[in-house]
Amino acid sequence: MIGLYGVLTEKWGLNVAMAADGLIPQVFSYLPYYFKVQDSFEPRDFDTVVLLDCGGWSRTGWFEEDELRIDWPDKLVVIDHHQAGDSTMGLTYRDTATSSTSEMVYELLKAWGETITREIATCLLTGISFDTGSFQHPNTSQKTLEVASDLVSKGGNISLIAQHLYIGKSVERLKLWGIVLNRMRYDDELKATISVITNEDLEATGTTKEDAEGLVNLINTVPDLNFSLLLSETPEGELKGSLRTQSDKIDVNKLARLMGGGGHKRAAGFCLPVKIKNSEDRWDIT
Repeated sequence: MIGLYGVLTEKWGLNVAMAADGLIPQVFSYLPYYFKVQDSFEPRDFDTVVLLDCGGWSRTGWFEEDELRIDWPDKLVVIDHHQAGDSTMGLTYRDTATSSTSEMVYELLKAWGETITREIATCLLTGISFDTGSFQHPNTSQKTLEVASDLVSKGGNISLIAQHLYIGKSVERLKLWGIVLNRMRYDDELKATISVITNEDLEATGTTKEDAEGLVNLINTVPDLNFSLLLSETPEGELKGSLRTQSDKIDVNKLARLMGGGGHKRAAGFCLPVKIKNSEDRWDIT
């Protein structure tokens, strides 16, 4: 989103606003225009709206189902690399074989003949690195590495990205990870790892939900694992589930969609209006 914003404003001279549901994690504050991202917007204020990395209005987090019958902007563009779940009327550019929406934006800029600046290169490289787990996930293709290489040649700062996203961790964040790892359970029958993050954990360690980023991938590193599930309470009192797998035989997207969520075959998630509490040696969901 930020990379595309740079082109639309600096190159095309358009009046553009950026919005994302909730606060953007502070680890991304090194990106240009970071502080211009709003946490709300009114679609009827714009003649064109671009939805990035989500397939429809209901995925943005701003609208309830009965609020989706809005007067659409004159033009609606959807750019997404997830498998189609819900859909929204508009011009859709979807490529599930691509590593990330950032890689798709790169292809658009190349097709338009736009010059990719150092700042835009770092933005797009951040998105590709994040969605590929620093080029470790199976969605990393030869094309993905070629795109990343081109972005580095244009000034994309991969060491800056690594420092902010993967290396730098506060004492508070490490304490949270320690709690979750100590709580982790391995299910012999399912060959699955499961752990839980509560709001009390965040309060006790002085962390936020953004500090949990990467934890589900960490508990998914156990050898010969079918899948991993990380359950976390949200400030709104709901329960978020993050699913990961390294197995070609497992499709966690199917499970997530049964729960009203979605994602990719190897990485998906869902959110349910339920409560979780510790009961002796188990966790109960009500």
